[in-house]
Amino acid sequence: MTDRVSDEPRSWRRELVDSMVDAAMLLSSDGRVLAVNGAARDLLSMPAGDGASGSRDSLTDPELLRAVAEVRRTAAPVTVDTSDGNRYLRASASMVSDETLLLISDRTQEKRVEELRRDFVVNASHELKTPVTSIQTLAEALTVVVHEQPERVPALVARLSDEAERLAALVHDLLDLRRLEERGPLEREPVDLAELARQVVGSQVGRAEAAGVEVWVEAPDHVLVAGVAGDLEVIVKNLVVNAIKYNQVGGTAQVRVRPRERDVELVVEDTGIGIPQPDLPRIFERFYRVDTARSRETGGTGLGLSIVRHAVEHHGGSIQVESCLGEGSTFTVRLPGERDLGDA
Repeated sequence: MTDRVSDEPRSWRRELVDSMVDAAMLLSSDGRVLAVNGAARDLLSMPAGDGASGSRDSLTDPELLRAVAEVRRTAAPVTVDTSDGNRYLRASASMVSDETLLLISDRTQEKRVEELRRDFVVNASHELKTPVTSIQTLAEALTVVVHEQPERVPALVARLSDEAERLAALVHDLLDLRRLEERGPLEREPVDLAELARQVVGSQVGRAEAAGVEVWVEAPDHVLVAGVAGDLEVIVKNLVVNAIKYNQVGGTAQVRVRPRERDVELVVEDTGIGIPQPDLPRIFERFYRVDTARSRETGGTGLGLSIVRHAVEHHGGSIQVESCLGEGSTFTVRLPGERDLGDA
């Protein structure tokens, strides 16, 4: 609804402002606010029932004031961007007869997506550079020692293999993340999450034994969920691998799958190193690492939990974490049951 701040009869231009869904404001030739709709008041944090004391009392943003002054001076449309630190706005000012029409759009979400994409490119480039540089260095070293110090060849080859593995893991995680972010609606089907968990844990027994960690599954014979098998495997595998990787010698990693009244619950609990409380809100961010040194030592890419979050949310589920430093972590995932398949 539009608040009129002039006693003049409503013109068709003011009626136009009133009918707009987007934020709009109309100003007179002397800078008085003639009409402003509710959307504009919300964006500009203008109190309802603002008096007709002039645009300067209502428009405090210097960029918006500049746009209004510029369009009145040149009669040419003007577009400006402005921010109050929390919101990013784009405003277009143009002349309509002898009045100024100001249209304002909220670009906050768009701006944040741009920043995330920019940060992602920077971080991905940095992460890729490390193993690529190592591989190049090791390859150069091999060309030298293969003839002069053949006894060093096995050690260099082993390191080269480790770095190639690290690079391959990073590339695979990047591809998984991009696929999950860009995919459309899921073509869901019944998936036995209990059997999937047993298969994933079985594939990680060797890793667990090498780390001195005992891992097992607690689940009924069958627990069906509505989802995509490959994505569900990504969820379970990333959580199980982390439970082993960030554990301690002699520790345990337990995977529980259980049906609930409205959904299915997957719990991955470990007795590992835990996560400091200040880090918990950020662990699902891309490339965020609680312990950078340990992550690099164990080959972590910093993308695993971000991939898990995207896959869970894409399934219409939720994920929570509880952790205590030095005592372990518990990740709880809730996913739609098979009965929700018809609603997909």
